[in-house]
Amino acid sequence: SRWNGYPAFAVAAGTRSSLSLPVAARSHTAGALNLYSPKVDGFAEADLGGLRALAAQATGAIALAQRLSDARTFTTDLHAALQSRAVIDQAAGIVMNQRRGTPEEALQTLRSASQHRNVKLRDLCAQLVGSVSG
Repeated sequence: SRWNGYPAFAVAAGTRSSLSLPVAARSHTAGALNLYSPKVDGFAEADLGGLRALAAQATGAIALAQRLSDARTFTTDLHAALQSRAVIDQAAGIVMNQRRGTPEEALQTLRSASQHRNVKLRDLCAQLVGSVSG
């Protein structure tokens, strides 16, 4: 009853034994390397070491792919933050020039305007810079 109709399906497909090894344990991804054999007890004890090594290699490949993806996401986010910061600094300079205030006062003015208009700070700053620079 635990596997419902799976055992009958597996036998009908010619599967007499299976082996599942965890892949990507302790990572963002969970999975298994599932192996099937047409023989009863199709996986000998001698096979297990090599199969576990294969699962470990798959885990390493998945972990590397995740790190590469995380690094790409971080780089993209950092680039966007730097671009946003540049336009915010430009807008603060404009406000400082217009109001003869400090950088902190200019940023507070921009934050306040952003909140009152319900517009993201970077978007408000981009509009201000665009309106001044044409």
